[in-house]
Amino acid sequence: MFTPEIVDLPDVWPACRRTQCRSAAAVARVDALYGPVVVTCENGHFRAYRKKSDFRRGARYAGLFSEAAVAADPSRDGGERLLEPTGRRRAEVLEDADRCALCRTPPAEHPFRPDLDLQGDRELWIWLQRWRPSVYAQLREAVVIAGQRERITFANWRSSITPRLREILVRELSDSALETDHLVPVERLAQLVGVLAPRELAFAVNRLLLAVCRSCNDARRLERRSREDYLRDYVRALHGGDERVARADAAAWRMMESIASHAARVRLATDERSA
Repeated sequence: MFTPEIVDLPDVWPACRRTQCRSAAAVARVDALYGPVVVTCENGHFRAYRKKSDFRRGARYAGLFSEAAVAADPSRDGGERLLEPTGRRRAEVLEDADRCALCRTPPAEHPFRPDLDLQGDRELWIWLQRWRPSVYAQLREAVVIAGQRERITFANWRSSITPRLREILVRELSDSALETDHLVPVERLAQLVGVLAPRELAFAVNRLLLAVCRSCNDARRLERRSREDYLRDYVRALHGGDERVARADAAAWRMMESIASHAARVRLATDERSA
């Protein structure tokens, strides 16, 4: 089981352009064996993607991550290159997205479009009510109880709730962050190098690259998916849920059917443990 790693970068970066941030520090995060290193400012605002080779022996950031996180496996190098879209392609997908491609939830903070961010507490409550109703119900109950002791306003409600509830709120906001990943998770695509036709693999890597919230991304890695699940995600994420529109592009639909069929047959070590 791969364990994500986060490290501080030693460089001084240009000040973060996000409103009221201006941080010149940066942290790097590795979330999976495949894919790039994601660089954010110290407050979590997206800065850039970097190649893992930048963090290997002899490179600029060598030694920051463990060898397990960025090790070059000679048996996998060719496959890794095939599975890696360019940083610009990843950035374009994020920049064009205004919500998660799978659950349709808008992020609390967008990596490229501050106009979509939550700007104040009132907007935060509205966001929770619409997209996290169970958490919103807990928050309302906590504020009502606290209101029996003191007057609660949008200026002081955060200090009136319990630390546990504050942690839940922070986690929900963090989990709404958008990140790029393939419709078929890259760990499964890695098993299909040499199985899919080159055109199908290129389609899966580049055309099926999505902007997905962390919550959806984490959840889908824990479950085994069927051919129909992949096709359903394809229709929802790329064609607004309209299967007729998806099928109208017959060539793309045939490739997606092939990719979905092969991906559904892949079995990972995590599948074996959960069976």
